[in-house]
Amino acid sequence: MIEQNIRVAIVEDLSDIRAGLAALIGGSTGFECVGEFADGVEALDQIPTLNPDIVLMDIDMPRMNGIECIRQLKSRLRYKL
Repeated sequence: MIEQNIRVAIVEDLSDIRAGLAALIGGSTGFECVGEFADGVEALDQIPTLNPDIVLMDIDMPRMNGIECIRQLKSRLRYKL
C-alpha cells in the first residue's frame, strides 16, 4: 500500500501566522503544505489547480473573506466531491 501525504492549503492574511502554520505542517510526518495564500481572492484563483485534501481558511481577511471563498470554492469544486 502506498501512503501519500495529506495535502494542505493555508489561507491566512497575517504572514507570520501563515508562515508558522506552513512550517508546522511541512515539518509534520504525513502532511505537505501545497500552497499559502494571503486572501480569498488568491486562494480562489489557485486552490482548484492544487487539489488539496484540506484547506485551513481564515474567516476575516481583506478583499474576500473566508466564508465567501469557501462558498465559491465549493461551487467550483462540486464536480470533484
